[in-house]
Amino acid sequence: MTGAVASAPGKIVLCGEYAVLDGAPAICMAINKRARAEVAYAEADVQNIRTSGYVEGEWKFHATVDGGFEWFEDEPPPGSLDLLHEVRNTMGIDGNFDIRMDTAELLDPVSGSKLGLGSSAALTVALVTAFSDVTNRAGLAAKDAAEAHRRLQHGRGSGVDVAASLAGGVIEYRTQDSGARQLVSWPAGLEYALLWSGQPASTSEKLTRLDEARIGQQPATSIAQLCQASESAAACWSAGETIELLEALQRYTDALMQYDVDHDLGIFDAGHQELADAAAKRELVYKPCGAGGGDIGVVFATDKAAVAEFINLAGESGYRLLDISLEASGAILENRARH
Repeated sequence: MTGAVASAPGKIVLCGEYAVLDGAPAICMAINKRARAEVAYAEADVQNIRTSGYVEGEWKFHATVDGGFEWFEDEPPPGSLDLLHEVRNTMGIDGNFDIRMDTAELLDPVSGSKLGLGSSAALTVALVTAFSDVTNRAGLAAKDAAEAHRRLQHGRGSGVDVAASLAGGVIEYRTQDSGARQLVSWPAGLEYALLWSGQPASTSEKLTRLDEARIGQQPATSIAQLCQASESAAACWSAGETIELLEALQRYTDALMQYDVDHDLGIFDAGHQELADAAAKRELVYKPCGAGGGDIGVVFATDKAAVAEFINLAGESGYRLLDISLEASGAILENRARH
């Protein structure tokens, strides 16, 4: 049978993480590491799922009337296919399909750990894109992907990772405008490097801690400062004002540190604080990306040699340079496969 193979890029939040949850803009770039999904109508009632990446395996199942799965013989690890379940239910998929899902590019090739590159969002977008093609539902792909991933995260998160996977390139994203995204250019002369801490972090755990910290409390001053700094950085980014942008990114990083203290989130754990302090002394800007507390950090500067020197410094602390770059293309149908 004829099917569809789709892919979508992972992402890095460069600025605005946490602030985007309160309506401020986030700057996010798609990266040249992709999740892939292949969907094809199954000729038999028994459907097949094969996964590569964070979860490895192959399973056969029947789809139940309530949108669940009835497994044959072995079952997948608990929770490992929740994403597929949410995509099928969101899109109202009721046919029989063979499915392949691959997130291997979004893992650390050395340890096999998640790198914090938005693998679940990228796979959600890839799956929705593939299902949309074979079911002629393409016009609703963006809405379906956002809703399926929102359900997967139990209504938490901003949706910036889904937006970046859909669009590609660099986007300015706001939740307060119903997830509006705007493509922006890379500022001239802005050098950067992405560094892996070697310690995976959980975004969902950070969001749970944030929810708990906010219960019964008045908004901290640092929230307003974080949002103001995010607005300033986004404005400088869009205007291509590189020197002013670096100053705004440092203000944002300082505000993020205070926000971290106020909410006890551990954003600057796993060595991020030490690298941020070292960067500031060298007139560079370093900050964790996304949830923080591990995963990835980014260093910004206008001097390429200074970035190279900082990479060596970070290496002494156990950080490793990632071979990751900006990806201009968002979700795409790669080809059609025959089974």
